[in-house]
Amino acid sequence: MAVLRSLRVLLLALCVFMITAADGNSPVKVEEGRDVVLPCSLSSKENIESKLFDWKKEGKMEVFIYEGGLTYGNGYTGQDKQFVGRVSHFPEELKNSNASIKITKTKKSDSGNYTCDFPRLQPRQTFNIQLVVGQRVIVSVEEGGDAVLPCSLSTKENIENMVFDWKKDDQKEVFFYDKGKHYNKGRTGQDEHFKGRVFHFEDELKHGNASIKVTKTKMADNGSYTCIFPNKQISYIQLFVGAAPEPSVTILDQSKDWSLLHCVVKGASPKPAVEWRNSSGNIIQSKEAQVTERGGSYDIILQTTVTKTDNYSCVVTQEEIHHQTEAKIFVHISGASSKPSVTSLKSERGALLRCEVYGASPKPVVEWRDSSGNILQSEEPQVTERGGSYNIILQTTVTKTDHYSCVVTQEEIHHRSQTEIYVTPNGESSTGWIVAAVVSTLLVVGVVVQAVLVATGRTNCKKDEEKRETIKETESGLLPA
Repeated sequence: MAVLRSLRVLLLALCVFMITAADGNSPVKVEEGRDVVLPCSLSSKENIESKLFDWKKEGKMEVFIYEGGLTYGNGYTGQDKQFVGRVSHFPEELKNSNASIKITKTKKSDSGNYTCDFPRLQPRQTFNIQLVVGQRVIVSVEEGGDAVLPCSLSTKENIENMVFDWKKDDQKEVFFYDKGKHYNKGRTGQDEHFKGRVFHFEDELKHGNASIKVTKTKMADNGSYTCIFPNKQISYIQLFVGAAPEPSVTILDQSKDWSLLHCVVKGASPKPAVEWRNSSGNIIQSKEAQVTERGGSYDIILQTTVTKTDNYSCVVTQEEIHHQTEAKIFVHISGASSKPSVTSLKSERGALLRCEVYGASPKPVVEWRDSSGNILQSEEPQVTERGGSYNIILQTTVTKTDHYSCVVTQEEIHHRSQTEIYVTPNGESSTGWIVAAVVSTLLVVGVVVQAVLVATGRTNCKKDEEKRETIKETESGLLPA
């Protein structure tokens, strides 16, 4: 009996040791979206192909079960929806006692405590694994600028008395904080590359903010950073130094029919794709890009010739760092509307006013207005377009005597032109009145001239008659010679 009791104690101690050893392992860490293997093996290395092992999360969520070849989706039901289609084991490794599983496409919600349980073994064996899934954040910065690498405890609790550790590429010590002690406050161990350039946000610690700022960034700062709260949380940050600044765009040359656009990108890393696009987002055919490289940074010049009035953009894209920037420029190609042509025609309801605009670019807004500036209700405009230029006809009917204007506005180029016409109640334009006035004046002048001529003629006739009478009286001796 004593021997049997001793064996039981020894087995119990061995079981406790195995569980403690498993529980003492460091958390399994993985970046969100990647696959992860949760390890579980018996120390005996016996064949477990005929055994039962069960994986659970937080002691209740069914993750994976294996029993003599049967698994979830292959004879068993009941797997938690969160894990359906994402968990598999290693069949060929079962003979080596390997009960590990792989979770694909990890999510933040996969983080937590997992158990690998052999319930039928004597004694029963259970292994504990902590999984920490960290979200990856991409930070881009121009070389020489400051970069803030974000990291906050999900609970937002005060971390002034906690520990968090920043590493680069899982090796270099970037920043370490331990209950108020850190590299900028006497603690040693920081990598030489980061000394004097990394700072945290003291006032934000009480809100769970463990972010750091890397100043005066260098190309060598490029890489993967981890922010670790031991046994709690891990965050992944990818820093890219060399994000392209906003490009410089200019009109290098132009005529009435075209403009040569010039885009300059400086100090971009990695090498970007540079494109000219119109306002619809369509890529415009350009000249061969001029590219120069220096120390891993790229300077690029891209030119294109355009023949239409539009807003154009030089777009710079760096796919590797998910970075895009652009600069816009407005180009006007001989399209400011000239003074519109207006006419007035009689109609049954008054006067039909017609306004015609030709060759306007960009497309203008055309309106009829009265002398008070009120916009008049008009017919639907007749619009035709050819090669980016617009011809527009707008008609309206008026019934009151007034000065009316056809106003043409192109907001994009800050241009406005107009033509005015005077219309009388019967629908005749001012031009008609002028003609009528001229005809009336001519008639009056004709009458006056005729009257003067008649009067003059009568006067002359009377004088001739008087002269003839005088001659006759002289000849008869009635008057002295």
